[in-house]
Amino acid sequence: MRALLPLLLGLAGLAPAAAQEGCPPSGDAVLARLNALRAQPQACGERVWPAVAGLRPSPVLTESARRYARELAARDRIDHVGAGGTSLRTRLREAGYLMRSAGENLAGGPETLDEAMAQWLASPAHCENLMAPDFQEFGLACVPGPGKLQRYWVLHLATPAKAAQPPARSSPDQSP
Repeated sequence: MRALLPLLLGLAGLAPAAAQEGCPPSGDAVLARLNALRAQPQACGERVWPAVAGLRPSPVLTESARRYARELAARDRIDHVGAGGTSLRTRLREAGYLMRSAGENLAGGPETLDEAMAQWLASPAHCENLMAPDFQEFGLACVPGPGKLQRYWVLHLATPAKAAQPPARSSPDQSP
């Protein structure tokens, strides 16, 4: 918790700017905050994760996160299992994202990105998703809803599947 305190204080210092962003925050602000977080070692429960490479935004992951945030708002609940029993893997496949690995962070209620990130950092599993070195891309959505939680945050983190390698060609000077 001691290692988390400076980050939380730093995030609190950003609160006025974040409050102006609303739900959802601007893409540049999300990219900057996520990558600043990943650039510093983080204590996620008992484990300290080293600094890792930054993420790049993915329009497909952003749309997938937006669709799921809308579903959560309509259901007025936070759950990693979607309507009809859908999983994160299914949601990403339906969005057209071919993944090698993926993670999903959800939050209900935070008014700002900083508040959502503080909740995720306080949860070892969500913190580990934020710091997982194999994740390369992200998409974030925040959707207001009429229910008790009022705001529904979905962060999709993933690594795309590698493109299929073309078959090796024989060079012109090789005989069959």
